[in-house]
Amino acid sequence: TEAPAQMRISWILCILLPLGLENVEGTLVIAVDKSGSMADDNKLTKVKEVLKNWLVHTAPQDGEVGLLAFNESTHSQYGFDLSKLHTLNRTEIAKQIDKIEALGGTCYGKAMFDAEGLLGGESGGKILVIGDGKLECTDDISMDEIANRAIKNKQTIYTINVGNELDKAIENASRKTGGINFKLDIDFSAFEMEEQINEVFEGGKTIHIYDENSDDRSSRSVQGQSEGCKKYELLNHFRYRKSGNADDLGRSYCDNQHQVIMKTNDVDFHPSPDWKGEGWYRFDTFNGRMPENAPGGDKCGTSLAGWVKGSHPSKGTTKDVDICFSDDSTDCITSVTAKISECYGYYVYYLKELTCMQRYCVG
Repeated sequence: TEAPAQMRISWILCILLPLGLENVEGTLVIAVDKSGSMADDNKLTKVKEVLKNWLVHTAPQDGEVGLLAFNESTHSQYGFDLSKLHTLNRTEIAKQIDKIEALGGTCYGKAMFDAEGLLGGESGGKILVIGDGKLECTDDISMDEIANRAIKNKQTIYTINVGNELDKAIENASRKTGGINFKLDIDFSAFEMEEQINEVFEGGKTIHIYDENSDDRSSRSVQGQSEGCKKYELLNHFRYRKSGNADDLGRSYCDNQHQVIMKTNDVDFHPSPDWKGEGWYRFDTFNGRMPENAPGGDKCGTSLAGWVKGSHPSKGTTKDVDICFSDDSTDCITSVTAKISECYGYYVYYLKELTCMQRYCVG
């Protein structure tokens, strides 16, 4: 018999913050699988893009992070030792991540052993292993030994498994330490993995509870700081929200769900396919935030491109802002009010319905 929803949520909370373990918030070592199987379906390429964006744009200034890549052995030249986030040269880190290539077999035990070493002693902290869940190493360190070492050192092991079923030995080791095993499909989006990384890094501040009975992946229900963090729609018409006026069929767009298709200066204007009317939204991109500078005219798939006049809110806060719309000659020809919330690693926006030839941009 399936447990009631309230009981399932309580169970998730207990697992995330287990009794008896020193789950140090903001202290994390990430181990990335670079074995040959990660080349299938561009899994490693997508993981690298998410990590670069998280480290360069999303990860907060406080806390400590370490990174290593592994196949049959660990490769520290692609990562860095446990470091204060505010001291990292994030651009150089992105360049190092770009050099990671998929090759060889997979030794999860050795990688976790080295990750435990980066955390050091009985200092607590978390290990996040990102890979495809295949054990292909005959002389690996056993998962039981890894789990026992982690418990002794007050460390918690989490996994993000891409595409395949996670090996039971890895799953059991993670659960034994009080960790969670996240599962992503092959066609996972960037924001899904970033949310999972943030859940681990933030120590459970933002816990996402998905509706297991729904196939609709366009909206997410979460427990977070503001109303917008709990429920939002995705703006995922990314290619045309970023640059260019028309799509391949010569269309431009308006963020107005009731817009009647109209032609202006030989351009057809259509309702944006991802617009659901006034409400909370998140941009489904690697750096999902609106620009803070005027894009100019004929950008973002429309004539008048929307941008934030001012700055985004600080971590965990909400602020009122003006959204300006620019054309070729004026940065702010007209404006509307909006709200922006920072949800511990990503932004959501309360956006209003617009008139034709106006659209919200992503930077």
